Amino acid sequence: MEWWKIALIALFGAGAFTAGVVIVVRATRRLRGSVETIASALNEAIAADKEPPKPRSLSSLESVLMEKILRDFPDFNAKLFFQRVRRDAKTYYDSGRQGKVLFGSDASETFREAFSDALPVAVKDGITVHRVSLSGYDGSTRKKMLTCQAAVGFTDTSDQQNERRLVLRYVAGYADDPDSEVVGFNCPNCGAALPAAGARVCVFCGTPFTAPVSLGWILTDAKEG
Repeated sequence: MEWWKIALIALFGAGAFTAGVVIVVRATRRLRGSVETIASALNEAIAADKEPPKPRSLSSLESVLMEKILRDFPDFNAKLFFQRVRRDAKTYYDSGRQGKVLFGSDASETFREAFSDALPVAVKDGITVHRVSLSGYDGSTRKKMLTCQAAVGFTDTSDQQNERRLVLRYVAGYADDPDSEVVGFNCPNCGAALPAAGARVCVFCGTPFTAPVSLGWILTDAKEG
């Protein structure tokens, strides 16, 4: 075969080889890119799965409700009351951890009896109340009711982090008789029924007075929701 034919064949062969190498290199790059994308997605999924759950969101209507509450209960202290809600929320899950009702006389007997059959289960430790909020107030009747929410986290018996929203309900009550709900009382001067359980002045005759016993808030219900 003549030399120029051999050279031509060699040239075509080299070109085909080079084109093949380029194709292989490009395919390898595309494959590597796909693998990296898949690996990145898997890593993100794994990382997301390992992230602890975020605290539950709460409904807060404090700015709207406080005016109504203070109209009925001029001595109401929101800061102190929220400390009470935090304590009750922690007691709720501590009761589940210890397997017994830990609420005292500032919770109604009816609630304590019902709660003994509905203790939260699988609570291990690390009970944390992230925040609390005031979500409802019903002062339309003689029976004044407050509704609060608490975002609570704890570690369960399988060492998983749990985040729960707890709804707590309170009724105005007298401290010397926590199981009797306040339905109002009468003015010591004119005998008129007072429209606000926490009133300090009779709206009918204007007589100032002190409530006969200390007014508090009785826990009547607490459940996750």
